[in-house]
Amino acid sequence: MKKKYFTRVDRQVAVLLGAVLILFSISIFWVSTQIYYDTIRKNLTSRVESIHAYIEHQLTPEGILEIDDQQDMDCESYLNLKERLEEIREIGDLMYLYTAKKNEAGQLVYVVDGLPETAEDFRYPGDLIEPEIQPELERALAGETVLPEKILGTGWGDIFIAYYPLHDREGMVVGALGIEIRADVEAAAFKRLTEAVCMTCLLFCTIAFGISIFVFRRISNPLYRDMSNTDFMTNLKNRNSYETDRKNLTARKKMNDMTVAVVDVNNLKLANDRLGHHIGDECIMTAAKLLHSTESSKITAYRYGGDEFVILMEDQPDPEELFGQIREKFRAYAENLEVPVALAVGYAAFDENWIVI
Repeated sequence: MKKKYFTRVDRQVAVLLGAVLILFSISIFWVSTQIYYDTIRKNLTSRVESIHAYIEHQLTPEGILEIDDQQDMDCESYLNLKERLEEIREIGDLMYLYTAKKNEAGQLVYVVDGLPETAEDFRYPGDLIEPEIQPELERALAGETVLPEKILGTGWGDIFIAYYPLHDREGMVVGALGIEIRADVEAAAFKRLTEAVCMTCLLFCTIAFGISIFVFRRISNPLYRDMSNTDFMTNLKNRNSYETDRKNLTARKKMNDMTVAVVDVNNLKLANDRLGHHIGDECIMTAAKLLHSTESSKITAYRYGGDEFVILMEDQPDPEELFGQIREKFRAYAENLEVPVALAVGYAAFDENWIVI
């Protein structure tokens, strides 16, 4: 059943078109969302880089090296750096802003936290760095700038986290700077864009698929029906079409008032033998043109095979005058030939009372 189902050209084209539309939509979806996401990352990266550059120019090496634990919170270096970080965090609308380094035991510890001391998650100098962020801070202390590949979704919202090395005047790394920015707006915008692009692609695919199949069927199916029901030599309907039309008329009980005529070309074989098959073909096509000229909404001509034609006529119980004109026109054509070709016509009207036993 599957093989038969997909032997139809319109269904084959439907499958091919569907595959193309899906691939096209996936490409559009991926490219558009990737471009937008990269733009968001670049904007967030630009923000954190500006903050890093400003803070590093405001720092002195002592501001990192002299602060080891809570006892150093009263020293001038800590107070100056603390004030600066709190100010930048508020102005920049940052979630977290802090500096870190390694203590004498080689442990990663906080130095100065930009949160106010009254904050629930405030970190004191010397507090150990949480294990989940230690790998990134290790890389920053090794001199590497650590930027995230994507916005991080957490239990307290979407954030963008970056880690930068802090240098002294000789370029030596003395600590690291952690910057965490709220990215809820950017993440929500990206989600809305993703949904919008997805729905747009889906809608486009559905509409394009439907229109294409509709148009293809309107164009191709009549064409294929014509090809299967048309005699290519004469452009009349063929035997297949005649049998179909006759069965339809019988099934719908519309044979009343119908007249069937059979026409053939006499001495066609003689014309083929003496004058050549091209003359025989010319005789057939001439007869077909004459029969075609009689066609109307109630008269249909068919090439039944070879030099034989069939005509179905409605409300034409006595078509003798019509066929007399056809025979006369063909006779005028045949006068120029060297063989006595002529049209032979026979017809009969349908009689529902006539039954073959």
